Amino acid sequence: MAALRVGLIGCGSIAQTAHLPAMYTLSDRVRLVAAADLNEAAARAAAAPWSAAVYTDGHELVRRRDLDVVMIATPEASHRQWTEVAAAAGKHVLCEKPMAPSLADADAMIAACRAAGVHLMIGHSRRFTRRYMEIRGAIDRGAVGTVRLIRENERRSRPPLGVSRGYYTAEHWTGDPSMSVGAALTNGIHEADLLRWFAGSEPVWVAAEHKVTVEGNRGVPDFITYTVRFASGAIGSTEISNCLPPGYPAFHQCEIYGTHGAVRARDHDLVSLTRYRDEGADHPESGRVLLHNLTAYAREWTGFVDAVQQDRPVPMPPEEARAALRLALAAAESAHTGHVVRLTPQPGADAAGGRA
Repeated sequence: MAALRVGLIGCGSIAQTAHLPAMYTLSDRVRLVAAADLNEAAARAAAAPWSAAVYTDGHELVRRRDLDVVMIATPEASHRQWTEVAAAAGKHVLCEKPMAPSLADADAMIAACRAAGVHLMIGHSRRFTRRYMEIRGAIDRGAVGTVRLIRENERRSRPPLGVSRGYYTAEHWTGDPSMSVGAALTNGIHEADLLRWFAGSEPVWVAAEHKVTVEGNRGVPDFITYTVRFASGAIGSTEISNCLPPGYPAFHQCEIYGTHGAVRARDHDLVSLTRYRDEGADHPESGRVLLHNLTAYAREWTGFVDAVQQDRPVPMPPEEARAALRLALAAAESAHTGHVVRLTPQPGADAAGGRA
């Protein structure tokens, strides 16, 4: 079967560190034909190993007739725009998480791809990460009984003082309130999805607190903690911190407690490599443990390619990504207003728990 021809829109960090390396491992099944980014140098860097075409305008890329798939790796504020453009051109869409900054945008993306008869999948890489797949498998086998409590924590460091282009800083898009909702979506969308996936149930209320801590931040929350109650009676708890001291290694921990057992997955307390430089120490391996887990992204791409080539449902349905977005946005609303946010049942919504 011929390799799928891919056009990439957005050639920043997630494309360079996760999607392109994953595509390399599947080079017999996917081929990068074109790359587009407002930053021409970034587009050229992405395109070079593939001898792919380079654009600074995504519309020019989408107009190419030799594309099967458009991979969208831009900030979420433009996910709807590029999904609608790609769908109108008859291209299948793999779009980075979070799906969109609003439920209206998410619904428009689903509708556009459904009307065009193309596949849409949102890149929730944690669904394809081995340890989380194992947790879901243990729940499905009844190894912990009925799930009663899910705790998911994620910790990351803030940029060093004086650095103005790191996450949540004034010069980075994540620190721009016109483009970013903040930690609840940028990385917390993973936690929203995992809590719901492991609970196997829909949320009924959420209570949250958030903070703005990174120096130079223009008001975008980089820390959020919340508790969510699910219809099954299970409780979910999460804390997403992007404000720990510079050099603190990325760390994640997930714990599931049920009526007959428990399961825990966590990053190693120690990392294999520490680098000491004038600006301080850092741990370059820690981000690869989970954040840019190559095997997870390779599984994600494999599932998407199989769905397109075999014309079968994608392993991460966009409706699941929308449901995670709904919970994350409710947490952001609760933190902003200081009130508990109650979520009413969604007409036609399936119970949580679709498997990757």
